[in-house]
Amino acid sequence: MAGAVNDAATDSGGRGVLADIDVITVVGGLWRYRNPGALVARELGLDDVHGMLTTFGGNIPIHVVHVMAERIRAGELDVAVIAGGECNHTRRRLAARGEKPRRRAEIDDATVERWGPPLDMGDRVAIERGGEVPRNSYAVLDSAIRAARGESLDEARDRAANLWAGYADAATTNPHAADRRGLTAAQIRDPAPGNRMVSWPYTKAMCANNDVDRAGAVVICSTEAADRFGVPTERRIHPLRAVTAVDTTSLLERERVHEAVGLRAAAARVVEIVGSDRTIDHVDLYSCFPSIVALTVDALGLDPGRRLTVDGGLAFAGAPLNFAAGQALISMVATLRADPGSIGVVQGNGGHAAKHAFGIYSTGPPIDPHGIDELGSFGTTVAVAEPERVGSATLDGVTVEYGHDGPERAIAIVRFEDGARSWATSPDPVLMHLFTTEEMVGRRVHVDAGEMTAAQPT
Repeated sequence: MAGAVNDAATDSGGRGVLADIDVITVVGGLWRYRNPGALVARELGLDDVHGMLTTFGGNIPIHVVHVMAERIRAGELDVAVIAGGECNHTRRRLAARGEKPRRRAEIDDATVERWGPPLDMGDRVAIERGGEVPRNSYAVLDSAIRAARGESLDEARDRAANLWAGYADAATTNPHAADRRGLTAAQIRDPAPGNRMVSWPYTKAMCANNDVDRAGAVVICSTEAADRFGVPTERRIHPLRAVTAVDTTSLLERERVHEAVGLRAAAARVVEIVGSDRTIDHVDLYSCFPSIVALTVDALGLDPGRRLTVDGGLAFAGAPLNFAAGQALISMVATLRADPGSIGVVQGNGGHAAKHAFGIYSTGPPIDPHGIDELGSFGTTVAVAEPERVGSATLDGVTVEYGHDGPERAIAIVRFEDGARSWATSPDPVLMHLFTTEEMVGRRVHVDAGEMTAAQPT
């Protein structure tokens, strides 16, 4: 991260940028440092730099960039840095040998500022039944989208693979991407050696990849500071506005599993800000899994065949935990510099398609003052069933979780007759086969304390 901060300061084209940094904000990652911003400052030989550490969530990098912009606009700061990174690739390989990476000495964290809303990925029941795991929850979401659209199972798989082929192609031109092979839709869609099925219909190539050694940093400052540093105007990118919104933490609680009402509201606000007479020239849609991209494409009214990323996405560019949108913003800076006057939008997404952040950027200075449109929470909350409930239920979303040796359990969101929902699972090979060969969303099953069996006759 220290190297990335140094590179970002150099990339600005200005002089003396590092020496004037007021705060280094680090997006939370897999490491356990208490004040990583202070550690980065120490690596760079900087004194009197305030350290800030964020909570988790893929929405955080975009949101916090604009929080820093607001603090600068209010005169509280002059120069801020947002950074993220980790050595997960190295850490995993050391762990396989029974070793650990070298750990730097901590700095007193009494002065660290902690920022960001908490991230709730699921309760005990969700954890036990697989709903807490993103690859499962987003695959279940994909099945609900498929059923609502009337797609066949093959059509839905093709949709996801075609979206991901666009991300794979973009990654081929990103020198920092983890996978620059440019896989085709067929190579992404179909299981093969090195591309096993993970959570049906998602293969490994459709899943977020944080097995990387990578870091990035963004420098944001006042116009007066940029003038003082001598930053050329053609290298300046202006944060025009941010939009945030929140959907229910759990997919169980959504009135319609296939919808994210908060995402739709945030996207509508983005389109309104950009203006009907202008287009979004460049986008980077958050891409942990295909279902969130499918929802966002619809919400923004984009052509799914257009380029939807400038970075390559989480599957192919790879990203440190929680910092994919930060990397996308860094790539967007380069994209906008090469296309003066254009508009770029970068999306962050946290939790189970629950926390949404869009940032709007351009080489042209804003007409209106910068701001953050925090739209709040959306959606009607549906009751969650008691964990031990027994009875007939309807399938609202399904997947099959795979291990290295094949399918292990069917996982579903089930809805009882009174509308209350729960996560349910089954190790039954027959049910797992049905989940991957027939449209089971809308069909009925019998549930006993979270275990599914074929519906019992009435």
